[in-house]
Amino acid sequence: MPSWQIPAAGARADDVIILPQSWSGGADGDRVPLFPAELEAQPCRVCVTGATGYVAGPIVARLLAAGHTVHATCRDPSSVKSVSALRSLPGAPKRLRLFQADLLKPGSYDEAVAGCDYVIHTASPFLLLVDPKRVVEELVEPAVRGVENVIAAVNKSETVRRVVMTSSIAATYSTARDHGGPDRAMDEQCWNTTASPSFLPYSYSKTQAERRAWELAGQQSRWRLVVINPGLVFGPPVGSTCAANESVALLRRICRGLMYPWAPNIGIAHVDIRDVAAAHCLAMVTEGAAGRYLVVGGGVRLRRLTQVLERLYPGGSMRASPLVAPRWIAARLAPLLAGVGRDFIEANWGPPPNFSTAKAAEELGLRSWVPLEASLYDMVEDLAGKGLMRHPLAMDDRCMPVWGAVGGGRGARKLSTSQSAGVTPRVNVGVLLNAAVRSPSI
Repeated sequence: MPSWQIPAAGARADDVIILPQSWSGGADGDRVPLFPAELEAQPCRVCVTGATGYVAGPIVARLLAAGHTVHATCRDPSSVKSVSALRSLPGAPKRLRLFQADLLKPGSYDEAVAGCDYVIHTASPFLLLVDPKRVVEELVEPAVRGVENVIAAVNKSETVRRVVMTSSIAATYSTARDHGGPDRAMDEQCWNTTASPSFLPYSYSKTQAERRAWELAGQQSRWRLVVINPGLVFGPPVGSTCAANESVALLRRICRGLMYPWAPNIGIAHVDIRDVAAAHCLAMVTEGAAGRYLVVGGGVRLRRLTQVLERLYPGGSMRASPLVAPRWIAARLAPLLAGVGRDFIEANWGPPPNFSTAKAAEELGLRSWVPLEASLYDMVEDLAGKGLMRHPLAMDDRCMPVWGAVGGGRGARKLSTSQSAGVTPRVNVGVLLNAAVRSPSI
């Protein structure tokens, strides 16, 4: 385990890496143990959609640990690779049932939802970089129609009392300027009113899906809708089928050195996957839970992410970004740099947005969060252990492409740090500038 020093008083958050003294490592499951409300709840039957997804896996694990029976939906229950991790969870042999379902197929959720007391709807596409011509097909339509099909199944069932839906902070804002600037703490009353199919399409899809859910919930009075709006999720997944997840992809990019020597000056709101799972389960069993809940553990700039990882693995190949990329270069190289579009860079340039989690603290009891350092450490160890990425301490310089060469994109020049030994930062910057101006893929 890494050792830490608590910085002197007065140090700025962006300049230091703080690990709460209460964190001493331990098993992943110990990070966020079951809350009393979860332990005291009567065992029931819960349908979880998108069960093989990054967010859903820990929710299923938590529900099984609390004694519930889980109806888990996925696109292909016969895929051993997709469902083996779920089947291996404690309690799964007796209390986990798998069902095939498709967001776009009406009626496909009916069997899974039938007889359930609760539905936790997590299934929805998470893509930050989409062909503009395919935004509706790949993002908006699956998100909105998925909500419609799941709620249609809920309305056919006479047993469902509550639906807990996974939304996102992306449904609350496009940029901090939308709600009065970065100094204002956004809350559950905030909605994203500026995203569109051509501007932050993922945010648009989450906003449209959540609005549709509230519209459909308002047309009946038998069951209650509760929505969880998490930040960018980090932490160890259940299983090994999440390699394409955006959070996983971002971590792998950073560990491969794709943000060295420059990182864009963008801020993100983050949260640990185990806190997100707890929020969903608490929203399910807490009698008074209602409305939306922002679930955000903190905010961080991408450059600080690289610093955190370097200090977590000193002596490894991970390199912290010493420089901040100029805005125009960051926007130009956004797809290669962070797997996002230029609009994402522009919208998130500057400090991370502020969010109030007072409602989640007061009504759900979520008063503390897994620290970012613990999330990243557990995530790296888990992914490396599953072969989904190379461990930072197992890499040598030959594995690390110079950030300026980007090591990807059609026709891009590949250059390892060992090949560039003795090359000055000015030369690497020149490679970066050349890639930004000439790359045909951006």
